[in-house]
Amino acid sequence: MPARPQWLLRVPDILAELSALEVPVVDRSIIESAFRVKRRRAIYLLGWFGGYQVGRTFLVERDSLLRQLRQIAAGERFDYEKRRHERLTESLARVRRELQAANVVIPVPEQTPQPAGLPDGVTLETGRLLVEFSSVEDLLGKLYGIAQAAAGDFAAFEAAAGGASHRLAVEIP
Repeated sequence: MPARPQWLLRVPDILAELSALEVPVVDRSIIESAFRVKRRRAIYLLGWFGGYQVGRTFLVERDSLLRQLRQIAAGERFDYEKRRHERLTESLARVRRELQAANVVIPVPEQTPQPAGLPDGVTLETGRLLVEFSSVEDLLGKLYGIAQAAAGDFAAFEAAAGGASHRLAVEIP
């Protein structure tokens, strides 16, 4: 399978740029600029789009080039590349968010809370949980401590919360 042209996703921009020109033919330097390619690739593209050589200059009819670029923009390959690029962009954004979240340091209490013990600043009453915190990291550390307390002695935690029949309301100041 041949390599994907790097200019393929830029076809709409290339169309706009070439449409704005009022010349009947396009030469190598315009192809270099519009497609953002170097000399050799521009000459190759001129031939690929049906260009011809006049003396030492390669040219392609602008209308013919625009027609072919519109066909490319309407084709399956362009749609496939566009969707692939969008998926890649979404994946990179997700990875960046996950890396940012992974870099958050949650302070863990030096000693694991006792089965019914909750971290300082946490009050559990029947149907109500109050957590006092000074930062997001502090909040996450206290939530971790609450989870440890519940895991250590679930029956005592459930009794402190008022039993299974109550819904807990979390209040964040």
